[in-house]
Order: sequence, then C-alpha cells, then structure tokens
Amino acid sequence: MNNMNRKRNIIGITMGDPCGIGPEVILKALSQDTLAMADFVVIGCEKVFRNVAEKLGLKSPNGVNFLDLDNISIQNTSCHKPSPECGRASVEYILEGIRLATEEKIDALVTAPISKEAVKLAGFEFAGHTELLKEKTNSEDVVMLMVGRKLRVSFVTTHLAIKDVPHFINQENVFSTIKTTAAGLKQYFNIDKPGIAVCGLNPHCSDGNRFGSEERDIIIPAIKHAQETGIDCYGPISSDVVFNKTINGDFDVVIAHYHDQGTIPIKLHAFDSGVNITLGIPIIRTSPTHGTAFDITGKGIANPDSMIAAIKMAVMMAQARHGESVHTANPA
Repeated sequence: MNNMNRKRNIIGITMGDPCGIGPEVILKALSQDTLAMADFVVIGCEKVFRNVAEKLGLKSPNGVNFLDLDNISIQNTSCHKPSPECGRASVEYILEGIRLATEEKIDALVTAPISKEAVKLAGFEFAGHTELLKEKTNSEDVVMLMVGRKLRVSFVTTHLAIKDVPHFINQENVFSTIKTTAAGLKQYFNIDKPGIAVCGLNPHCSDGNRFGSEERDIIIPAIKHAQETGIDCYGPISSDVVFNKTINGDFDVVIAHYHDQGTIPIKLHAFDSGVNITLGIPIIRTSPTHGTAFDITGKGIANPDSMIAAIKMAVMMAQARHGESVHTANPA
C-alpha cells in the first residue's frame, strides 16, 4: 500500500464471503470506468480472487492494490453455502477495513456481501455490517440508509424479528433516525435542508388509533421534536403511499420503521443498482444491497451494477467529506 497516490481518494473494498459472489462482482466492477475515479485496495484473500478470475475468464484489474490476509483455503470456498470458515474470514476482512478507515489509511470502505448464517456459525453474534460497524467504531446513533435511483430510505430498526420490532419503536429511536439522516444528507449529498417523510407503522397510520397507537404516542411526537429543531419533516404517511410520492420528488428520503417496510420498495425500484450506506459512524461505508447469492456463485452471471454503484457512492462521499466538487444526483 505504500505506493498508492495519496493525491487521489483511496477506496478499500472487502471481499465479503469467499463462497459468495463478492469476488466476482468486485472483479467485474473494477474492470469498468471506476478505476479512473480513485485508487483502490482490495482486502481479502488473493488466491481466491485469482481462482475466481481464472474459472470465470475475468481479468484481474491493473493498478489495484491487494491486501492479502491469506486466511482461507480454496477448498473451503468451493461449497457455495454458509460455512464457519468463510464466516470467520469475511469478518476478518471487515475488521481490517474498519482499522484502515479509522486510521485514515483509506478514505472510504466498500463491503461485499457476507452471510449472516456463516458469521453466526463462526461464533459471531452481530446481525450484520451495520451492527458490527456501530460496535467497532463506538458510535451511538447509527442509521442504515439505502439509496437507489430516485429513492432513499433510512431505517429506525434493521435486522430484527418482526415480533421484536414494536419494542424498538420509541420516540428516541425515531427522532435519532430522523436527525442522523438529515445530517447525513446534508454532509454527503449536498442537500442543505432535506425533506424527510416518516412512514406510519400500522396500516393506514392506524386509522384514528383503530389499528394501534404508535403513530399518536411515538411517531407524531418524534416528528414534532424534529420540526422544533429545524428539520423539514413530515408524517406519518402510510407506507403504501409515501414511496411513490418520494419517487415523484415530493421528499428527499423516507424513514421506514422496519427492514422489509423499506427494503421491498427500494429493491423493486432499483434492484440491480441499490447502495447500502451506514450513517452516524466516523468512517464512510457503502455496500451493494444484494446478498451473497450462493445459488449463482461460480456461474459468471452475477450482476456487478450494485457494486459499481456502491463504489461510485463511496467516491462521491469521500469527495464531499474532503470538500471536493461532487454531483448531487445518486450514483445509483
């Protein structure tokens, strides 16, 4: 890494689960025009990349630095299903990426998909990248933001069983999600006063408390608190309406309360080009919105568009942090 040009932003990319499509989409993404945008260091196992490139007839990109942890055997990557060996290796790539970013040796971190099942098999209890990043950066108000084409969605809760969601929907969590989202859009997207729409939790926003009282008791007070602090915030608005309004330009971002409430619309709208961003941490982190796709690993058909969008988003966010000129449109 000593020969990298510090005049350009350096983007770190973790390999993800070695049994998944991470190596393939990274190889494909770095053969595109992304190489002209920044310098790159791939954090993973170099022999796995060489093996994937050879089997799929992909070229290893020239000029890309490789940080080889050499922590998995080729034999352990041939199963194309969750395994403790690959779960451990994928976590080690993330931890190294976090270290490089916190020590400012890279300007942003892009993470390829991991298997939550494999991570658990390896003995780790965190639910996903967002939770691990929160823990390892000692951050409090961390928000998952998904971006794709004309839609941005932030989440009050992320990886929870649906039965547990109501226990985490409280005024403090809703307000902190609104606040962190507003700050992130201002810092990284050059939106000085973003228009924020907040979903209702219940059908038809509870329809006058017929289907629950969370809107009256929790969500509306959180919105009012946000408005009192100067945030341009609206709602609650029924989730069967708000995403279409946002796509049509009425709002800059939607606050969803649980995972599928927000991920379904954004993947319908931008399935192959969505980007997952972690707000509220001291480093820049983006990722594709798809998973490890074990079922198509090794077939050479994985679409790299979401990885390309995640790389472009990371570059844009690094430029914004450094005060460089950026485009305000979503790279996705």
